Amino acid sequence: MKLILLILSIIFIIGSFATLSKRAEWWIRAFDFPYLQFAVLGLWCTIEWLLFHFPQGWIDGIICSLTMTFFAYRLIVIWPYTSLKRPPLPKSKDSNPISILSANVLMTNDDFDGFLKLQKRAEPDILLLVEVNEIWKEHIHPTLSKEYKYQVLHPLDNTYGMMLYSKLPLQDSEVKFLVEKDVPSIHTKLKHPSGELMQFYGLHPRPPAPGENDESTPRDAELVIVGRMARETSLPVIVAGDMNDVAWSHTTRLFMRVSGLLDPRMGRGFYNTFHAERPLLRWPLDHIFLSHHFRIKKLKRLDNFNSDHFPILAEVTLNPSAHALASKEHADREDKEEAKEILASL
Repeated sequence: MKLILLILSIIFIIGSFATLSKRAEWWIRAFDFPYLQFAVLGLWCTIEWLLFHFPQGWIDGIICSLTMTFFAYRLIVIWPYTSLKRPPLPKSKDSNPISILSANVLMTNDDFDGFLKLQKRAEPDILLLVEVNEIWKEHIHPTLSKEYKYQVLHPLDNTYGMMLYSKLPLQDSEVKFLVEKDVPSIHTKLKHPSGELMQFYGLHPRPPAPGENDESTPRDAELVIVGRMARETSLPVIVAGDMNDVAWSHTTRLFMRVSGLLDPRMGRGFYNTFHAERPLLRWPLDHIFLSHHFRIKKLKRLDNFNSDHFPILAEVTLNPSAHALASKEHADREDKEEAKEILASL
């Protein structure tokens, strides 16, 4: 049992060092994803060391100390996503929110009826779909086009197609390829029922993974670019999509500081959206980030429709005075330098 404890503690320590590293190799960035699972492993190792295998000798002492230190650090990182923290985005009592649904449909999934039933139950005002190809468009567009007058459609057969449906009027809609020529993003303005314009970005950057990208740099660069755009606009901002990054990663936190956007998960829960079929291996990949102009009526993970992702739904209200209740995170000089380095490494 002591040998198993040593091996698992060393694995935990290596994984923890990897999450602190800023290196872009996919096999290092892979440790960002199972953060909660590693936290559970760290808890088990800590209990074993303190209660059943108290360190004997300096090697045990170093391994035990590193295990406990990294476990404590993980708790600090995770804590903002628990109900113990006051949500930076206040709860709305407005009875007329607008709703945003982001869903990765899984391109090879053929449960088109299941998706349409889910959409009908949720009835979002704004619907962002990723991993849509022409087959998906053929099966769902005739139904959705009856309900959603405003659309930006860019299906692709490479798992990076996107389609945006909106009940709110759209302005200045564009499909851009910010980093990679086959990975689109949707940029548009939404007209709120009050008449105020809102800036919307729909994202699905390619992840660092075998068969995708060897490094996280393209994904990180896309987030930095959109983060800068969000910071520079004076409009309320919504960023939604499958970011292929978890809420607590260094890159996502850098994105939040660069953009000044807020994560509605904070103070409310993890809302793990991937992998839908593996309960013990889930993490939050699908996001809806909001500027300080918004309040949250509801944040909910919806039922699966045979995709490998759960859809995520946010009901939000636009409140121009809400900035007094939710402070922006600011990018310091180190953040700005890191953002420049990421873009320069493309």
